[in-house]
Amino acid sequence: MARLLLLCVLPWPLFGQPDAREEACSSSKAQEFWAEMRRQGLQLNIQRKMVGGNRTAMVLRDDVFYGRAIMKIPRQALLTLETGRSPKLKEELTRLLFEDKTKLQKEFNITSEDHIHLLSLAYTLIAERRNPESVFVDWLNATRNEQVFALQLTHRQQKVLVGTSVEEAVEEMASRRDLIQQAASNLTFFKKMKPVSLDEASWALAVIMRHGRVVHPYQDQRDVRDPRMYIFPLRELLEVAMHANPGVAIGFQEEIIIEGKREEDVVLQIARRDMPKGEEIFVWPGRLSSSEMIARHGFSLTENPIGIGRNVTQPPSWTDSKNSKSRKEYDLYNCSTLESFELRFNREGYPMRSFVRCYRISWFIGNGWYSPALKNRMRDLNKWPPPEKYTTKSDWLAWTQADAEVNRAIMDYCQYMRQRLKDTMDANTADDFRHSKDPVDKVLWQMRSEESRTFKNCIALAKKVRM
Repeated sequence: MARLLLLCVLPWPLFGQPDAREEACSSSKAQEFWAEMRRQGLQLNIQRKMVGGNRTAMVLRDDVFYGRAIMKIPRQALLTLETGRSPKLKEELTRLLFEDKTKLQKEFNITSEDHIHLLSLAYTLIAERRNPESVFVDWLNATRNEQVFALQLTHRQQKVLVGTSVEEAVEEMASRRDLIQQAASNLTFFKKMKPVSLDEASWALAVIMRHGRVVHPYQDQRDVRDPRMYIFPLRELLEVAMHANPGVAIGFQEEIIIEGKREEDVVLQIARRDMPKGEEIFVWPGRLSSSEMIARHGFSLTENPIGIGRNVTQPPSWTDSKNSKSRKEYDLYNCSTLESFELRFNREGYPMRSFVRCYRISWFIGNGWYSPALKNRMRDLNKWPPPEKYTTKSDWLAWTQADAEVNRAIMDYCQYMRQRLKDTMDANTADDFRHSKDPVDKVLWQMRSEESRTFKNCIALAKKVRM
């Protein structure tokens, strides 16, 4: 490394071609950076292994006991706005996204925190990709061909999405890509270098969608800060498989730990139980149904607990204000976000427990039947289909009426989606995709067929409950 560092400061003629020296200097800086990260505590207790004879997986290198770290990553090794390597871009982005939001709100109608964090990550990624001396060069090269699946579909293939729960996926992804490209005009960092291209915006969006990981804030900040999306630019993590169940795919969390006499700001993946050497490690792709996974990545995962669907209706008594009296009651039942009121269904047509529980609570609150004693009946609140007869004498009528309202909402949505799927597909197109050998066509048709079966099963179940 010493020789490489010396060559980086020598005149060009003493080294040869500029491209060769530039590559050597970049390599040297990367080696020095990662050596420093290891000194700051970087630990990845994972290694590559063939499983099942045909798949490469990342497994534990050693045993990890409950509460111990599987991975420990210094914050400086992550790609976020706060850890960006360009002070000028960091200053401009902070002012534009967090200090003077009115400009973006007026020009692009940006009010969501998700969009603000999307831009902060996208511009940090693009700046790093343009930097020939980036310490993340290996990871950047490995992700250079990332694409959002929905944005690669032909017009013919896009028609298969119409009527499904992800029919707006192309428009949504294109809108985010265009936002990344167009909002960059407010940053002199890109104006002076060169404007952000559509290809750069598409790549940044794809990387964030595919490799962004949810990180929970410090324990003492979880009441005031929501989880954030970070980019982990480590080659080893590119090979960690996704798992749809957040109980299997262990999340990441921020912590400040003491090493010797100094504090270290790190992101940890903590074992939730004793885990033996050789056990596979997974990452969570986010709260995505099988259809949403396909729209983003072109594949789905088995045993996905996130149901198909998306429709959400905000109850009159629910509010965004965390300090309101009604919201505090909702929080007691883990109904703290509107995601809890989304109509989503598994392949057998059963709704997600969160919807059943939270919709019942909203009915009780809205109709004057709410009682704090409901906290002791979480099992009943989660149960669907409901029992044929309630054993409690005092409030059986209220529960029966709440169940009828839940079932009405389920029936209306599933009938609507089932009919939409029928009305938006003609016989010729169906025959074309059903017999197509194209891999993308097969994935899209499988997705549409699964949605059709799901809503058909949902209707059948709702009719039994109504009877």
